[in-house]
Amino acid sequence: MATTQPLNLDLSAPESSTLPIYHRLGLLNGLLIGLALATGAWGIEAIRVFRLPVRLYLPTLILGMVVVTLLGAFVGWLTSRIAKTAITVPLWLVVAVITVLIINYLSYYGRTFIVWLADPRFWGRDVYPYEISSMISGVIVGGFLIYVVVGMLALLQGYRLENMVGNLGGKTRLNRSAWFSLLWPLPFVFLAAYFTRSSLFDPAAIAASVTNNAIETVQTYEGDLTQLGIQEGVNYDALRGVQDQIQGPYSLNLAEISPANTSVTVTANFDNGSWIYCRLINDQLSHCFDASPVYTVGLQSLLTGQPVPEDCRGCVPRFEDESLPDQLLALGQELGGSVTVEREAQWGGHVLMRATGANGQVAECWFEGITRTYLTDCTLVESTQ
Repeated sequence: MATTQPLNLDLSAPESSTLPIYHRLGLLNGLLIGLALATGAWGIEAIRVFRLPVRLYLPTLILGMVVVTLLGAFVGWLTSRIAKTAITVPLWLVVAVITVLIINYLSYYGRTFIVWLADPRFWGRDVYPYEISSMISGVIVGGFLIYVVVGMLALLQGYRLENMVGNLGGKTRLNRSAWFSLLWPLPFVFLAAYFTRSSLFDPAAIAASVTNNAIETVQTYEGDLTQLGIQEGVNYDALRGVQDQIQGPYSLNLAEISPANTSVTVTANFDNGSWIYCRLINDQLSHCFDASPVYTVGLQSLLTGQPVPEDCRGCVPRFEDESLPDQLLALGQELGGSVTVEREAQWGGHVLMRATGANGQVAECWFEGITRTYLTDCTLVESTQ
């Protein structure tokens, strides 16, 4: 009959720690803890965005899940080889800190890294800039549950693994008792990671879901949007100004996340060529508008010297370099005076535009920012002549 060893927090290595099965159990224990941390942090969010037409969102979550799971597996194996509680606890606390940092940073640096891999033209650009103001609460306060749960499991790891080895009685195939011992802590790990993730400001999934539902509704609804919005508690009127543009298939992308203003801007790109921004504040749709004028009308005006239409408000981008307008006018002359402007790509608040001149020459122009849009540079890149 299997016996359970009394709780023993002796800091010395247990006798069974030299057995291969002990190391195997340590690896499996670490893998499962890492997987519970990963699914708690991003699993529900991944399910939520799986069916949304949001570009590169899911790969970002998968990146975080893979890194945390592998980290847990490695430290589980390593600490089972060392088999000293005095080392096991600090190593697992390091895992806890790294996990909280990944949870905190993934929405910014992780998304940016995925964009770099998907579109090398954006390599090195700060696509989703991180606001340092949220770091202290995220790492210290937000991660408290993870530190406690992972720390306790680290303290008990030697005891748990030794009992599992004893219950197996020399067998290498895990029995029901061993699986129970491995699995019972996982709900606590999952919940700790889930509440940590929930405590951090990242309303991206909700913003994408709200925008998607609003567009789908307005595309097919022929009644009074105001009345419908009152009934459902959604500001469908935000799409009224672009209602004639939002027809047909589309994809969404996160353009800007501002924790300071609790706001998110979502880009909607339609197969019919329409390009709109929707801004949400506190998870509520605020307003949607045509995104293209500042990038198309504004850029064309700067390259040709022709003034923008009087009714085109906000069509002229800002400049950090005050000499750039003169440089753009000279570039427009190189392009032959007449130019056609089209969007090449957009990730986050960074937009790459392509200006093709009447003489066949081409320039690429970079814009940054959504709330305040800056034209940073334009460069002649090729000639089709």
